[in-house]
Amino acid sequence: MRVAFLGPQASFSHEAALKVFPKEELVAVDSIQSVFTHVSNIVVDAGIIPLENSTEGSVTSTLDALTDTKLMICAELLLDIRQCFLSNEKERGAIKRIYSHPQGFAQCRKWIEQNFPNAELVECSSTAKAAQRASKEAGCAAIASETASAKFSIALMEKNINDISSNKTRFVVLMQREAAKSFAAAHKGPKPKTSIIFAVKDKSGMLFEAIKSFKEFGVNMTKIESRPSKRNPWEYIFFVDLDGMVGEGKIDSALLELNNHCEFVKILGSYYRIE
Repeated sequence: MRVAFLGPQASFSHEAALKVFPKEELVAVDSIQSVFTHVSNIVVDAGIIPLENSTEGSVTSTLDALTDTKLMICAELLLDIRQCFLSNEKERGAIKRIYSHPQGFAQCRKWIEQNFPNAELVECSSTAKAAQRASKEAGCAAIASETASAKFSIALMEKNINDISSNKTRFVVLMQREAAKSFAAAHKGPKPKTSIIFAVKDKSGMLFEAIKSFKEFGVNMTKIESRPSKRNPWEYIFFVDLDGMVGEGKIDSALLELNNHCEFVKILGSYYRIE
């Protein structure tokens, strides 16, 4: 099996991929959208992508890509994120520029303000890419993983600089529809979950009626989040996580009722958490 992840090696996506697919061929790509493209075009068999962070919330580029894809989510993984400060400069005063992924900067916002309030912050496609760039430039540093320090020969100046110690990112595995069903069935575990997207009809009270579908059939909604629809200004779609699996009576009944109040309902997948 070949599995795409947001590279290069030593990114947090790479760490997640190694936990889920320790014996498979891992393929580094340059963007989250590229993960979707590789799986959709069957260049690889699966992809693993970051969905949300416990400190900074959802990865919006992932949500937007999920809206249009035909791929299915077939597993999730929670990964502890320990951001580190890396630089080959001997003195902190020599550091004028810091590289990281936007999530890396956001997760370490207070630490940056306290330690490098005047540094130039430069966004990269991944924390590993940030470490790779900083390792080659004078006066630079990166916020990335401890693994990236070893991978790119850049000194580890400080560990665990994220503002909240219990910092986790939720990753999900993507596959083609039939492969996803088989993978989910073969990797049963705790906390079964179903993820969906829906858009409500343009009538007063429709969002209330839509959400009430879950209460009526005893389905626990663990997450709801809106994103612009990208079709018309001020139109929104809703991302929802539910406890339970498609095929369970209460889930199926709730989704059937939900359809009565929505322009569309899309099931992103039913799956388990990989521990």
